Amino acid sequence: MKELKNLTEELSKCVKCGTCRSICPTFRIIGRESASARGKLTLIDAYLKGGIGLTEDYYKHIKECAMCGACRDSCPSGVDTTGIINAARADAVKKQGLGLATDFIFKNVLDSSKLMPFAVKCAAKLQGLFFKDSINENGLISRFSLPVVGSNRLLPPLANKFFLDMPEVKALRAFKPSTFSKGSQPVKVAFYAGCGVNYLMPNVGIKSLEAVKKTGAEALVPDEQVCCGMPAYYMGDVDTAKRLALKNIEAFEKYDCDYIATACATCTHGLKNVFKELLSGESPEVRARVDAFCSKVKDITELLAGILKYKGDGGAKFADGQKRIVTYHDPCHLNRNQGIRDEPRELIQTNKSVVFKQMKFPCSCCGLGGGLSVTNYEVSSAIVKRKADSVKESGAQIVATACPGCIVQIKDGLHRYGVDAKVVHVVELL
Repeated sequence: MKELKNLTEELSKCVKCGTCRSICPTFRIIGRESASARGKLTLIDAYLKGGIGLTEDYYKHIKECAMCGACRDSCPSGVDTTGIINAARADAVKKQGLGLATDFIFKNVLDSSKLMPFAVKCAAKLQGLFFKDSINENGLISRFSLPVVGSNRLLPPLANKFFLDMPEVKALRAFKPSTFSKGSQPVKVAFYAGCGVNYLMPNVGIKSLEAVKKTGAEALVPDEQVCCGMPAYYMGDVDTAKRLALKNIEAFEKYDCDYIATACATCTHGLKNVFKELLSGESPEVRARVDAFCSKVKDITELLAGILKYKGDGGAKFADGQKRIVTYHDPCHLNRNQGIRDEPRELIQTNKSVVFKQMKFPCSCCGLGGGLSVTNYEVSSAIVKRKADSVKESGAQIVATACPGCIVQIKDGLHRYGVDAKVVHVVELL
């Protein structure tokens, strides 16, 4: 990963045309020049030239970004806007840290396959003290205003049983490296859970494994996998993100599988693309391992629809026997960063109990990413209103998407803006 000081040439490509202002979700809400990519790049350029210092205002402005990539994709000059902004965050964190609590969690908890689950299990036991059940939705509402969470925010409950702790999942670690060999039939798929699936939505992981098996492929869930590191990466803690990348590569490379699948768009982008960027400065031997790992990574929708040719058996049926109108939200990390658009829609329409209807602005950012929902929930929740309005106008009863993070954000948005629709992962309809 390039340091900020080495991106001056990339910065100079920006001609200040302002195209980014027309598609930036944060600028649409804030309306301040510094909220646009053009404004941020102007500030970063001034910072590198010594015109401004690493002030509280400067750091605030570079954090006002959901890292959706809309500006990068629409830039007529081809400026890697998100790459520059992320490098600016990394530069700031390297010099001043993220704060004692966040630094401790990222450096001591996030990269542990034992301490992280233990910490989340403790949080699960205590969640009743701070949250109450939502009346209408499957979720929790804070009992009082909390740091980061705020008040009246709908959050998913932590799972009673984590995905990686489930007996049926543990049984899939019984394969020995010597018998889990590439080239044998059936196709071998190693599944990466990610934090969202593991701690919040284990059913998404189970449904993913079931769908893989329906195609005749064989599934394995390697032990010792940890967080993908994308929260640390997008908040500027590159060192932690690197450690997590290497730990995950070590956990999976002992199995000579055909594919590595995950049901989280952010995790897929990290494992497939960001790992190569993070570890580009390592030795040739390490880079070869990274390339081998990344080349196998597929999003679960990409794997099922594009490679394993999933046909299904008519899909999940609804209790009343009636059909449901379903729409789809494109996660930014799946659509813009991987070009995966058709596969999720194809899978949804294998369900015979579904009437698919596309909403307006399906690719508009939901406002979760880049740490924005943590550092600036007010802006994040204002961004998701556009999505809630689109869902309401579509008349959909169900919103499907392919990212646990988007599910959390859109559920909260529909709750906040009074839209009556469920939010599910695509695989839950199979």
